[in-house]
Amino acid sequence: MEDRLTRLKSAMKKHTFPELKFTENHRSSIHTAIEKQDASKEDIMIAIFRSLDKEKSGYQINESLYQKGIRKFEDNEGSLYATLHELEQEGWLQSVWETDDRKLYSLDEHTKKWLKKKEVKSGSASASWRTAFEGGRTD
Repeated sequence: MEDRLTRLKSAMKKHTFPELKFTENHRSSIHTAIEKQDASKEDIMIAIFRSLDKEKSGYQINESLYQKGIRKFEDNEGSLYATLHELEQEGWLQSVWETDDRKLYSLDEHTKKWLKKKEVKSGSASASWRTAFEGGRTD
């Protein structure tokens, strides 16, 4: 199979794309665009809520999202803070100022229940894992 792919790649270089050259810059920008694909507001909310297993700062939330492969806020942290502020104003998040320049975000019980319902409804692997880990709790 690998031999066929090598021959196909060679044939495409010779006949299909002879003048097409991808620089490292091109590759990098394509990968960045793929990683930053748009997600719905609900998908972003769920990702943020899942990252809040305990109180976290906006920076920590951004790091958690990045580690999970969510690149929407990469190089645009301001939009994350705007989103967190919006979620706070809508009653989804709670926050406290730890210091004058560090705000910590957390979930209230209403949001935890909403998230659990979403996970169960979607049948996500994390919901199944959490249910198994928590001994079948559904509250």
